Amino acid sequence: MMRQESEKHAETWVFTKNGKPIYIRPLRPTDNVLIDDLFRSLSPRSIFFRFLRHWKTVPPELTEFLMKIDSKLNVAMVALEKRQSGERVLGLCGILRKPGSEKGEFAVVVRDEWQGIGVGAKLIEASLPMARDLGMKELWGLVSPENTVMIETARKLKFTVGRDRESGFYEMEMHFGGTKTFRFHGSANFSEECYERS
Repeated sequence: MMRQESEKHAETWVFTKNGKPIYIRPLRPTDNVLIDDLFRSLSPRSIFFRFLRHWKTVPPELTEFLMKIDSKLNVAMVALEKRQSGERVLGLCGILRKPGSEKGEFAVVVRDEWQGIGVGAKLIEASLPMARDLGMKELWGLVSPENTVMIETARKLKFTVGRDRESGFYEMEMHFGGTKTFRFHGSANFSEECYERS
């Protein structure tokens, strides 16, 4: 019951930087068609920025994986454009972890034509409290140095940004609630299990 109330509270209308209204809510098991449409819309550049993989298209196994996410363990939030013809997913934020772990893997994906106007930031803001409520204490991942929009977003949200010398990617951290540490990495991978199959 508490989890249902938390998810209901997470549903909200927000506005992008250019004043467009978007609706943010938790991902639902019936959103597979909407997520497929989002992934098909991504350019190879956006796919690399978000998954750090040189894919031409996002593997369909990833959608299947996301539809099976355990909401008692992980966070998955979507930003929607509501139109007369139906809903369209503009962005997806996932924070995933292994059972028993307090460390979550963070990822944000935004439709190409909606990038740079705050959709990703709104998704992050909505997702972090959900992760905290689930007992996560640390978030992790990596972002490409070319993904300047995500790096700028992290800095505006008060994350500490640093470059990893070995990989060349950027790492971003946030100390949350005093001694608790939340790390944010905008291009983290959703699931290494999916990559191993690809």
